[in-house]
Amino acid sequence: MKKLDSQKVFVQYRDIMEPYGPVKGRLYTITHSDITAELFVFVAPEYAADQFTKMHDEVKIAWELYNEGFALIGSVIVDGEGVTGDPAIRNKIFYNEMPTALQALRQADRFLFEKEPDLDHTPVYIQFISDNPEYNKTYDFGVIGMYQ
Repeated sequence: MKKLDSQKVFVQYRDIMEPYGPVKGRLYTITHSDITAELFVFVAPEYAADQFTKMHDEVKIAWELYNEGFALIGSVIVDGEGVTGDPAIRNKIFYNEMPTALQALRQADRFLFEKEPDLDHTPVYIQFISDNPEYNKTYDFGVIGMYQ
């Protein structure tokens, strides 16, 4: 996994969300700039729809109750109505770049993880949404602490 440049990660907390919590109801929208390679992480009680683009290359992730604790459950849109680009290429890019997006999330919300270190054991599952069964899958990306 390539090392993320923390100087290129920017976070914005919206509404009631603050660096130290709450965990329940915390949603992430992760976007990027192809030009600057900067990553933008929006932390809010709702996804940052104002950041969605016609490319639909954002990553959406939420804390969900799971077994005795939490899981980070997310999604990306590989193809479908209004989505441009070859599904095979989009799928490959999303899969290969997901560790970078997860590093950005972990970096952006580091104060939460410092306050609640057990959250680093939270499993991460990302659904790749596609009309094609070959790409319509949910992947296990390990635990969020792997992405420090």
